[in-house]
Parts: sequence; structure tokens; C-alpha cells
Amino acid sequence: MPPPWLPLAAILLVIAISAARVLTVRRLHGVQAFSFGRAPAIQSLAERNWKIAVAAGLTFAVIAWLAPDWERALGRPAWAETSALKPIAAILFAASALVIFAAQAQMGASWRIGVPAEGPGALVTHGLFAWSRNPIFAGLLGTLSALFLWSPHIGTAALLAATWSLTLVQVRLEEEALREKHGDGYEFYAARVGRWFGRKGRTMTNPSYSTHDLTGDA
Repeated sequence: MPPPWLPLAAILLVIAISAARVLTVRRLHGVQAFSFGRAPAIQSLAERNWKIAVAAGLTFAVIAWLAPDWERALGRPAWAETSALKPIAAILFAASALVIFAAQAQMGASWRIGVPAEGPGALVTHGLFAWSRNPIFAGLLGTLSALFLWSPHIGTAALLAATWSLTLVQVRLEEEALREKHGDGYEFYAARVGRWFGRKGRTMTNPSYSTHDLTGDA
């Protein structure tokens, strides 16, 4: 069986990966990657809620490790004892962390947490972004889904549901900024690649650029 500290280690790893990428983007490209400057009234609330979600995830991971009896008080169901759940959750933790790491690296100087006042960077369509317009968000949701599978109760279920709602708001803000900055380039990309996963197979008139020139954010 996977060790009981795995959820906490997985969430801390995702935090560390993201923090390291913020520092790397700043050092190599002179870009402030952590910025919620666009639509500040909405994004200031989103930023606060993201921080609450991270704190809640860490708290529930600690409970799962050090105070499992508290999970029963939070409504842990009988089916949570199914032996396959924790190995499945462990695989999902690992896969989600790898997706987040790879997608952040592939974004290069375009990677952001939030949408800055000046808008997004260059459009990224290669690598994981050829299959998902939001692989980092997908990885974050995968991490919280793994936490729910590992420790299913009202707290982790509420955290997953709240983060899903928060992600939908953030994604729409980012899509609006991308459309504003990249115009037909983003529309062409969005027509071919799903918001979460898969190629749509839809076609549009190719705008006057080569898709090989698209090397930034999504």
C-alpha cells in the first residue's frame, strides 16, 4: 500500500514545482508569473479562494496522514475502505504532478498564475497543449480528485467541487484575455483543441500565420 503521507507529499510537490517555475520565469525572462492584475475585482477574489483551496488541501492531507479518525467525523463512507482506492489515487497523484510539471515547462516564458493586467504571453500550442488547452488546470483537478479518492469525505468533496467552480471562472477569464490578445490565432487553436482534452476535428480558415509560430500561453 502507498504510504499515508503520500497526499501531503504530492500537494507539496505541486506547490514546489509551481513556486520554482515562478522563480525560473522571473530569472530567465524577467516576467512576473504570479499576477492577478486583469479584472482585479474578480481576480482578487479568485486569488484569495485559490489560497484557501491550497490551505484546505494541505489540511485534509495532514488529517488523512496523522488523524484518520477525524475522517469518520467528516463523513468518510464505508466504501472508502476498498483496497484499490489508495493505489488508484497514488497513480493519479503521480500522473497529475507529471502533467503539471511538463505543461509548465512547455509554456516557458508564457506561464502565469492568474492573468496580469498586460494580458497573457505568446500562445502555446505544442506538447500537452496540442491535446488540451488547460493541462495545468487538468493536473490540479486531478490532484484534488486523487485526494478525494484517498480520503473521501464531505471536506474533500466540497474542496473538489469548489475548485472545479473556481477553475471554470479562471479559465473563462484566461480565454477572454487570450482572444483579446491573439484574436483569430486563438480561435483557430480553440476550434481544434478541447478545453480539457482531445482534438475536436473542427476546422476553420487558417489565419495568416503558420501554427509553428505559436509558441506561448494557453
